[in-house]
Amino acid sequence: MSSQEETTRERGDGNASARDPGERRPDQKPSLSEFDEAELTALVEELRAENRRLREEYARAQQAEYRRSAAALLALGVLAVLGGLVLPIGTELLFILGAIGLFGGAMTWFLTPERLVTTTVGRSVYGSVADTGERLRAELGLRETNVYVPVDGGAGDGVPVRLFVPQSSSYELPASEELTSLFVLPESRTRRGIAVRPTAARIVQEFETAVGGIAETPADLGAQLADALVEQFEVVDGAEPEIDADGGRITLVIRGSAYDDVAAFDHPVASFLGTGIAYSLDRPVTVETTEDGGRTLVTCRW
Repeated sequence: MSSQEETTRERGDGNASARDPGERRPDQKPSLSEFDEAELTALVEELRAENRRLREEYARAQQAEYRRSAAALLALGVLAVLGGLVLPIGTELLFILGAIGLFGGAMTWFLTPERLVTTTVGRSVYGSVADTGERLRAELGLRETNVYVPVDGGAGDGVPVRLFVPQSSSYELPASEELTSLFVLPESRTRRGIAVRPTAARIVQEFETAVGGIAETPADLGAQLADALVEQFEVVDGAEPEIDADGGRITLVIRGSAYDDVAAFDHPVASFLGTGIAYSLDRPVTVETTEDGGRTLVTCRW
């Protein structure tokens, strides 16, 4: 090897060793630490904008699916009516089918929801509520008992019912005015605990408005609430009520809950049943959730 080649090699090695370790190669992507505050802020805003765009596209896709279904029903309705006018046989049946198609298409078109909330979002929101409730129960030494108590006057948003979680196993229900505070601390230790607005307080209120009045007898009430959980709110796949009016008990056998861990603090299903029964019958209702042979039982007693 010539002296000139050795000199060139030494110079090349020297340049390589003199390269800044933090220097980025042309094909290397920048790390977050290399951005300044303004660049990071711009990056976060860009990600938020992209997230909003994806949510809007998802909502539009869902709405487009509803609109396509409505258009198909309207088209079938029109064809059936035209067939009834043209064809000499089956006129009455075609007119009936046409009316059903036109009515169903119009309802689907105009009742298409403007905003869609996924089950994941609802589950995440309730998860925070359940975690807070369980922490309160653990740190304050509260019982596993949940009592839904009707109160005088309003209780904020929703029907006038409060969820009372007692501290004593041999508890007594506090007075209505004592349940307005989060921490119920009367002189009697057996009446101490916490009182919160039930998860389903607003839902029961909206349900009553939707059906034009909540049932007032245990038999009708159990069937009405079970049907609402399946058909109206779609939070469970199935619900079968077992009603013992004389014994003051309604048990709901549910399957396929949209919210995990039905036994969690103030679960929406248990809360809807307890709040609805307490509000309708105007009596305190104790709610207990158990597992029996693969079945989930939500038992309400008053």
